[in-house]
Formats: sequence, C-alpha cells, structure tokens
Amino acid sequence: MQIPRRPRNTANPVRFLRNTLRSSPALRNRDLRVLMSASFFDAIGFMGEQVVLSWLILDLTDNPFMVGVSLALRMVPLFFLGIPAGTIADMVDRRLLIRLLNMVMALLLVGIGALIYLDMLQVWHLLAFAVVGGCMSAMHQAARQSFAFDVAGRENLVTGLAYVGLGMRLGGLAGSIAAGYLIDGPGAHMAYWMLAGGYIVSTLLLSFIRSPGQAAARSRQPMMQNLREFAGELRRNNPLLTLVVIVAATEMLGFSSGAALPSLARDVLDVGAEGLGWLNGFRSGGAVVAILLLSLFGEVGRKGLLLLLNIVLFGAALILLGQSSALSAFLSGGGIAGELILGQSPAFVIALLATGIIGGAMALSDIFSQSMMQNIVPNEQRGRAMGAWIVGIGTAPVGNLQVGAVIGAAGVGLALSANGIALALVGVAIFALYGRMRRM
Repeated sequence: MQIPRRPRNTANPVRFLRNTLRSSPALRNRDLRVLMSASFFDAIGFMGEQVVLSWLILDLTDNPFMVGVSLALRMVPLFFLGIPAGTIADMVDRRLLIRLLNMVMALLLVGIGALIYLDMLQVWHLLAFAVVGGCMSAMHQAARQSFAFDVAGRENLVTGLAYVGLGMRLGGLAGSIAAGYLIDGPGAHMAYWMLAGGYIVSTLLLSFIRSPGQAAARSRQPMMQNLREFAGELRRNNPLLTLVVIVAATEMLGFSSGAALPSLARDVLDVGAEGLGWLNGFRSGGAVVAILLLSLFGEVGRKGLLLLLNIVLFGAALILLGQSSALSAFLSGGGIAGELILGQSPAFVIALLATGIIGGAMALSDIFSQSMMQNIVPNEQRGRAMGAWIVGIGTAPVGNLQVGAVIGAAGVGLALSANGIALALVGVAIFALYGRMRRM
C-alpha cells in the first residue's frame, strides 16, 4: 500500500499540522478514530478520579503521606495482576472486556459520589475504592493498549498508540480541570458523578467498533499454560526484561510526582483544588503537545535511544518543578508573567511549565515502551507483553510512598528534585551500559 505524501509547506504551522493529521494512514482507520474518542472519555474518568481522590485524602487526613498511600493502593493491583490481566486480554474479545470494565468503574464512581452526598464518606471508603479501581485499571490498560495494536496494525503502531494516547491526554486535561472546578464549586460528589458519565459515554462509543482488529490474535490455550509460555519468553528476551526495568524505574521516580502535586498546590503554591486541577491539566496538555509533535514524524526509528533521552528530559523537568518556588524568587523580574494565569505567582507559572514538560515526557515514555514491547514478542503474546508493562507501572506504590514520606520529612521541593536527579542518572546509565537498547 502506498503511503500518501505529506505536505511540504510549513509556513503556516497550524495548517501544516492539520494537513499532516489528515494524511496520516492511521487516522484514516475508522475504528482507530472511534477508539481514540472512547479513550478521551475513559481518561476523563481515570485522570479526574486521581485529582478528586488525592484532594479528598489530603483534606480528610491533612497528611501528605496518606496521599501517597492512597495512590499506592491504586497501583498495587497492577503489579500483582498485570500479567494475569494481559493473559486474559489475550484470551477474550478485547472490545467486550473494555466495555464491561468501563461500566464497573462507572458504578463504583456513582457509589462514592453517593457516599459523599449523604455525608457518609470515610477515609477507608476511599482507600478500598482505590484498591478495587486499581484492579479494574490493570485489566483495562492491558486490553486497551493491545487492542490499539489490533486496530492500527504493526505498520502504524507508533502513530496508532500516539493517537489513542492523544485522546487519553485530552480527556485527562478536561477531566482534571473539570474535577478541580467541581470540587471547589458544587462539591466532590458532582465531580465523581461527572467522571462516571465519562466511562458511560466511552462504553457507548466502543459499541460502534465492529471488528476485533486487523492484527487481533486470540489464544485458545488454558490460562496457566499461557502464563508459563510468557514466563519463558521473559527469561529468553533480554530487551523485554530491560524495558520492564526501565518502565518500573520511570514509574517509581517520575510518574510518582503526581503524589506531590496536592501538597505542592496547597502548601507551597497556595492555589487550592482549582490550582491542582490546572497542574494536572497542564500535565495532560504537555502530553498532547508531545504526541502531536511525534505524529509529524510518523513511524520513528531508534525508539530505544529516544526513550533514554526522554528519561533524562523527564528528570530535568522534575528538578524544575521541585525548585519552582526557589527559581521564581531568583527570577524576581518574572512577576508580570505570574499574573497572566489565575492571578497567581511566578512560581505557579514555572510549576505549570514544568508539569507540561513532565506530561510530555510521560506520554512519550508510554508510547515508546508500549510499542517496543509489543514489537519484540510473538503476536499472540501482545496482551501479556502489555501485562508485563503493567507490572512495571505497578511498582508505582514504592515511588508514591517514598514521595509522601520525603515530603513529610523534608518538603516537596527536595522530594521532586531528588527523584529527578535519580531518574536522569538511570537514563544515562542505561545509555552507557546497554548499547543494544539505544540501537533498537
């Protein structure tokens, strides 16, 4: 199949981007466009729920460590259920599995909202919900990311994952900001009910996808045999195991920064729940920008090298976020810029910039690692490969607890800066010591 030529006129960046997206072979796939739209509404629920959960825990306990505990409980099931979830995703129709999981999440969110409305909510309710939601998330992520491969096909994998990620990040942007406004306005119960609506709309959209996907392959073997097969694949496949380690390190040191945002918003920047929503929104917005830039290049090569460079950038952005208040004091002439957004200080503007870069690094890390892991395993094991990726991100509780503990002992700035330095060193070390990764 001949791939359409892309327009060469870049004088108008907006027109160039629009024409590039229109000419993308991946976006000419109807089912991929529907999956991208469904992912938008999924992410409204997923990202918005993290904003509400972390804010309510901080409000009820006044303890940053408990925010880390709640987010850790949200991620623990991913570590233990990742590969079983991927095995199930290899055995069933992924479309039906995603729709079922969406409806379960919608019911959970409606229930938590009802507890808040009836003034019956307690901390243990939120912690229990975090665990159950984490179980649903393990299944959902394994099914969605392998289904994106099914729909896009191997030849459009990077752009297919990028566009699904674009839908998710745009949804995360909308969900985060909307949740922040609803917490400060009508109340957290309305925020939860709005997020439940996102999952319901996503389920309805997924019903319009008629095909299981051009690359779908369903395993007919018993579950235990599938698990044993993939365990053997992990032992033999050194690049796959290295990627799991990279994902785990990035999750523990980088993605765990989300546990610091409530304390940063309330105690350092003094911007409240609305400001927390904007910080999470800029994180999603940065991801959108990064994905759009990546889409201009199509199916890029040397993904391993790009992944390692992205890790170093991720670490630098964490340092910038941790030192946003100190940097704003140093740049005393930046006060005017601070008044341009919500009438807040220069520190808030710097923090928004840093979270935008962090969001972009998060998105690129996911896209490169997911595409590489699915490309280096047999087609019938792709769900399990995404299960291994979920095991990697399931190490997040270690990072969330560590961030919460360091914030309680030494403050937000030190917690973020130390993790940023450590993450950058991980990227440099793998670049120097494992040449095969930078050549992939």
